[in-house]
Amino acid sequence: MNASKIIALTLVLAATTAALQAQPVRFKAGDIDLSTGIGIFSTFAADRGATVVPPVSARLVYRLAPNFSLGAYAAYSTTESNKIARPNGAVDFYENQFTMLGMRATAHSNRMDNWDIYGGFMVGYNIPNVKHTQLVAPTAGDSPRDDIQPTFTRPATSKMSFSGFVGASYFFNKKIGAFGEVGYGISLLNFGVTCRL
Repeated sequence: MNASKIIALTLVLAATTAALQAQPVRFKAGDIDLSTGIGIFSTFAADRGATVVPPVSARLVYRLAPNFSLGAYAAYSTTESNKIARPNGAVDFYENQFTMLGMRATAHSNRMDNWDIYGGFMVGYNIPNVKHTQLVAPTAGDSPRDDIQPTFTRPATSKMSFSGFVGASYFFNKKIGAFGEVGYGISLLNFGVTCRL
């Protein structure tokens, strides 16, 4: 069973539980939430590569005030390129194991019970690990051309990143919720589950 089916099943079970235990949820300073999610659109979608490990993420959030929180974020995905035929006869293949770590600052608007509408920014550190395999050796001495490589291979160096996001969470009860989020990170669109610790 893949990760997206597991998360979908978890959301269905959480919704069923919520119907049996409906109760208002409010947010306060000192709340700690642990969320796990899966991305729908990979950051590397423009490369038309194959997703091996979908963009998965986890975050731990501490609410400093009812309308402000800080959190730690970690995410991972693996993308493979299609086979790339070069003019010199070589055939290359790339795999990118991409890790992102970061800290998030978030403002919350939670005027409705059970709903948490939020937005903020993240300072992150991107760690690509690109593996290049030459499936067929070149027949002529020609260097690889950058314009026919996937963009995720140029350059394959770790670097800082800055991004923004907006999203919404709905808590089915005082412990379990679901969220959806749009932003630039491991994926452009994320869905997942949240647990109040």
